[in-house]
Amino acid sequence: MAGLQEALMNCKCPFCFKTFTHDKVAFRAMTAFEQQDLSDEMEEQEKEIMEKYQKEDDELYKNFWNNFPGSEINNKYSRYPVIDNNNPKALNGAYKHDASGFVNEVTDEFGRTSDIRICPYCHNNLPFEFGKYPVKYISVVGITSSGKTIYLSQLLKHLGSFFTKAGLTVFGTCDEIDAFLAGHKISKDKPLPQGTVPDGLTPPMVANVKDNSTQQMYTLVFYDIAGENCVKPHKMKKFGPFIKNSNGIILIIDPGQFMGEIQDAEGEEQELYQPDRVIAAMCDAFVTSSNKNGQSGIPLAVTLSKGDTMKNILSYSSNIFNNIDYSLYENNRFPYDEFRSTDIEVWHLVQELDKDKALILKNILEQSFPGHLFFIVSSLNTEPYKVKDEDDKEHYKIDEEPETVRVEEPLFWILDKIGIGTNTGKTNRKKPGKDNDTKPGGIFGGWFHII
Repeated sequence: MAGLQEALMNCKCPFCFKTFTHDKVAFRAMTAFEQQDLSDEMEEQEKEIMEKYQKEDDELYKNFWNNFPGSEINNKYSRYPVIDNNNPKALNGAYKHDASGFVNEVTDEFGRTSDIRICPYCHNNLPFEFGKYPVKYISVVGITSSGKTIYLSQLLKHLGSFFTKAGLTVFGTCDEIDAFLAGHKISKDKPLPQGTVPDGLTPPMVANVKDNSTQQMYTLVFYDIAGENCVKPHKMKKFGPFIKNSNGIILIIDPGQFMGEIQDAEGEEQELYQPDRVIAAMCDAFVTSSNKNGQSGIPLAVTLSKGDTMKNILSYSSNIFNNIDYSLYENNRFPYDEFRSTDIEVWHLVQELDKDKALILKNILEQSFPGHLFFIVSSLNTEPYKVKDEDDKEHYKIDEEPETVRVEEPLFWILDKIGIGTNTGKTNRKKPGKDNDTKPGGIFGGWFHII
């Protein structure tokens, strides 16, 4: 209940990040008239009321999306009238509350009900029940060709399955997740989806989840952020708020960035987008001004993508290339024991790729985001190949059905760090025994305990 009351008192828009209480929300009226609906033959009073409910361009909404040309979502309600009881220039209506006291509907002067809640400052549609539960913002950042968008697509596609294994339940996802998955389908013999367009804003993707052990509900907001937008000053101003307001960041890094194999950017730009430069820029521009000693308290999951291509680098067999074995964990809890052993082994791998670059990266991480851990994932678990279509345009395909390996682990660690799905802090691995005998994996064994 405490979490609910806190959420009701503090709602931060997932678009503009301005705060308001749940009862200060605005709505789109479902009564909306076009100019042709009005007639000179109408009575003056009737005509005046209808004129108030005419469709028209919404300047607040337009001003927000003008900052992200070509990114505006298909919002059929963007020209509908606004009901905002806290704005004397807007229409008024009868606000309604649900059983918990959350403002969730409004009735207009024509008796029509609307549940299209919008931010009172930027007039973007708010996801279902947004602001009713504590909200956590998670940014997924990666430069072009890092595999970030494919990673996010696979993560969101299997979110319900991943969460079920770790004691969480997804209680609904917003339309933006459905639209993202529809536009980024991944399957055998089909072109792989393109990455995030620099300068473009992917709408926030929201899911309501419940911690099964505490029954506490949360709202998770995911952002797909191109790393290029975190480096150049003129882009930082637009995309900075998404990083600054994050409760956790997953930074996707192509292992090729340590091996000199990135070919999509050349010369100065390739150097500009090195992981250490992106991390330093994020911290300098978005974080240091409001944090002691210039260090961020945001958990940062440094995540190598394309893990299947790294299997032959290490000189020993490691569990980091295998999926998490959830049968080893009691009561469907997070696999805490995996986090630190994964971190150490991936750090060992990064050093084998390029020790100098690894040390530079580690140094900037320690100084900027001391709360970080290393992870490695595979979103496809197969090597894409390049082909040309009928228009001679190049794209990538895979000739096997995709499989995910450990893509949930960086997210689980972040959720643990921000207080979702946590337990007493003690190891939750089952003790090895007659019915539960396993062999330790990697160079650190299977019973590594995180404090």
